[in-house]
Amino acid sequence: MLNKVKIEEIVLNHLEGSDKFLVDIEISSTNVIDVYVDGDNGISIGECVQVSRLIESAFDRDEEDYELRVSSPGLDSPFKLLRQYKKYVGREIRISLNDGQKLKATLLSVDDEGIKVEYKADKKAKTKTQADFKFEEIKTVKPEISFK
Repeated sequence: MLNKVKIEEIVLNHLEGSDKFLVDIEISSTNVIDVYVDGDNGISIGECVQVSRLIESAFDRDEEDYELRVSSPGLDSPFKLLRQYKKYVGREIRISLNDGQKLKATLLSVDDEGIKVEYKADKKAKTKTQADFKFEEIKTVKPEISFK
């Protein structure tokens, strides 16, 4: 059986001391392994290939059949780590709150407790509102995709 802890250890040891970080590891019941890595300044395909080869070298395919996919989390994936939030300070994000409210905002700052954002209360508003949200109030936060 594939060991998530062993995969995590391999990836963390490889990324230690770099600006890259492990976001998540998911292993399905059919042995599809998804490893999500990112970097403070992004991550290249070549760096994902390095991580993939490192993981593959630690497991024997004759003993365990699996499919391995190593990638960045993608722009449509919600943030899971504080480090992801920090990467987006000064940029636009989409926030879904637990009360159902959804906001498009600029992330101003982040700390261990939550985030500070600036947004227009409605589309016609000329001024922006600043608000603080605790992490427990937030359902998801994703990067805002802009083609400007």
